Amino acid sequence: MQPLQLALDYFQRVHHCPISNWQENNRCWTLETKDLSAPLNNDFDINQLGSQCNTDIPLITGAHGKIIVLVKLNQQKLILIGPISADQISEPHQTFLEGVCLIQNLISATNLHASDLISQTRYFQELRQAQQKSAAQHLFNAHEVSFRHNPYDEEQRELNAIATGNKEQLKKALNESFTGSYGTLAQNPLRSFKNLAIVDLGLVARAAIKGGMDYEDAFSLNDSYIQSIENARTADEIYSITVNGKFEYLQLVKKIQQKSLASDHPLVQRVKAEAAIHLHEPLTVAAIANHLHVTPNYLSALFKTSTGMALKSYLNLCKINASQNELVYSSLPIGQIAVNYAFASTSHYDQTFRKICGVSPRRYRQLHQKLE
Repeated sequence: MQPLQLALDYFQRVHHCPISNWQENNRCWTLETKDLSAPLNNDFDINQLGSQCNTDIPLITGAHGKIIVLVKLNQQKLILIGPISADQISEPHQTFLEGVCLIQNLISATNLHASDLISQTRYFQELRQAQQKSAAQHLFNAHEVSFRHNPYDEEQRELNAIATGNKEQLKKALNESFTGSYGTLAQNPLRSFKNLAIVDLGLVARAAIKGGMDYEDAFSLNDSYIQSIENARTADEIYSITVNGKFEYLQLVKKIQQKSLASDHPLVQRVKAEAAIHLHEPLTVAAIANHLHVTPNYLSALFKTSTGMALKSYLNLCKINASQNELVYSSLPIGQIAVNYAFASTSHYDQTFRKICGVSPRRYRQLHQKLE
């Protein structure tokens, strides 16, 4: 049996959809055999669609919740898959679309993937246009009623607390009050709240990964929380599950970071302890080396080998990370914050902050500070 026929047989067994062969005679497409188990209705004009179908990419079209797929063997023959439910091509792993691509690739020696069908076929282009129209209308309506979402900066403070294992910062962020409202993600209020919680915990999982958590563990835990959310019956239950999830992720990140610290060379552990204790004092490699009774060159080399980071860079990182909280939660002038963390000058603080964070302290404050 030929590879194409094997692929078609397998595709039909897996997806339980009708597959038929059509042939053109005098510009009219007709069935080669009269065994189509799901007859076509007037929604699909095979004569018109057959003329529109190309030999290098399938044609997908839909009507009233049903779709068909046309794959052209040559100018006189084509394979018709369907009609089937439109939901069948929307399943998350896209096995249906990948199967269609395999059939097309066997015929025309192409290298199509599901993403190519989504970006290039008319059916998905029409769906995209409908979505863009809906999004534009939704945005217009939001502007008309001056709708404001919950603030982005508050969300970032939560995620940063989880990524750094900072329990107090997370508590503070969760207790903030703000103007604005959560978006509506479904017509049913409970379903909408569930969707919001699922999105929220998805962001939390990624913050935990950023903080050092294994991505498989983070996503598996996220799956478990999503199942709990799906089983929840009240908004209070959903909120409780979400908050508990945030603190569980934070604790896991903190344990990972503590374990990493414990595995450091004893001298490296002492360096990190010194850095944490003396954030508000001038801190140099030479001063720490002298305190630990080793040479600066030896200490720098040991720290670099153990952590992959230059010791001077680490000392600056500790000060900058600590100063971020003052930028967010205090109204102190930036020059005073520079003094508090023993930078030589405001410009030195600004330069170091930009190098580590990618933005100036002033800009960081604008992006993340809680507005009263």
